[in-house]
Amino acid sequence: MDLNQIQNNIKLSQNENPFGPSPKAIEAVLNNCNKVSVYPEPHSTSLITRLAEKLNLSNEKIFVSSGLIESIDILIRNFIAKDENLIIPELTFVAYKILADIFKKEVRLSKMKDFGIDVEDILSRYDDKTKAIIVANPNNPTGTVISENELIKILDYVQLSTLVVIDEAYLEYANHPDFPDTLKLQKKYPNLIVMRTFSKIYGLAGLRVGYTIATEELIKQFDYYQAPFTVNKMAAIAAYNAIDDDGFVKMCSVANSTSREKLFNEITSMGWKVVPSEGNFLFVHFDNEKDRDFFFDLLEEKKMLVRKTDLFGEKRAFRITIGTPEMNDVVIKYLREIKVMNY
Repeated sequence: MDLNQIQNNIKLSQNENPFGPSPKAIEAVLNNCNKVSVYPEPHSTSLITRLAEKLNLSNEKIFVSSGLIESIDILIRNFIAKDENLIIPELTFVAYKILADIFKKEVRLSKMKDFGIDVEDILSRYDDKTKAIIVANPNNPTGTVISENELIKILDYVQLSTLVVIDEAYLEYANHPDFPDTLKLQKKYPNLIVMRTFSKIYGLAGLRVGYTIATEELIKQFDYYQAPFTVNKMAAIAAYNAIDDDGFVKMCSVANSTSREKLFNEITSMGWKVVPSEGNFLFVHFDNEKDRDFFFDLLEEKKMLVRKTDLFGEKRAFRITIGTPEMNDVVIKYLREIKVMNY
């Protein structure tokens, strides 16, 4: 893509992989496109088996869903009783609160600390009616993480009947030295549920495939509440083949880390307020909503789409997805231009 094309098409609002899907996934879909007339497996058995081999787990501990949204929907709708509550950070992935509101579940919002998740505040809101705590790690939209010790602190504090759900949608982008090894922790804490997705680094957001790792007992419950055929055939085939594309994943992760650091340094050097991130995005915040909207509109005029974070819980910020190096150069160029023009 040449510079002119990039300048006319900069969509950095949905944290999609700018390098596209895994080549192995594309090849597999093209080779199997004649099978779209055939129903998929009711509960993605082949994909579950492949994931189990990759993760060195038993099939019975893995649940495959139509994106992570389906798993989150099942959990909030069915696992939390009317008299129980759910704790989530006040600034996090929008789906948690939306689904809780839809299903009329009590939500307790924990305060943030410097735009990071505050474990102490989460625990201060906990009681014997708390059925689940959901933490996105890295957190969307801020990109911050909780460490393994912080996660252990939560797990040691709560009852075994409380589900601690870690949404690791951006796991492969994180390189924080204290990032939790959740699969290892599951061996000690059976109430720990881990959710992951093929939407981000594997580039399969349009096909909707996620997976949940938990005890056999919990996975049976997820299976019970899942309608058959929710994961379509091409999605399962793409994910099955993307699993082994380690070279693609590594390339995307390294490129993201390099570009993320460059973009963070460039933007902060211009005087913008940016939170250090472990995801494939940066959280840019302002003193007030008016300033945020002013710069958001200027970027939109240049056909650069970023994401306002109002629905996430913060009206004074927007989120910028990390693009390709070429896209990021254009982003820097535009940000410099609007800063010079307006200061």
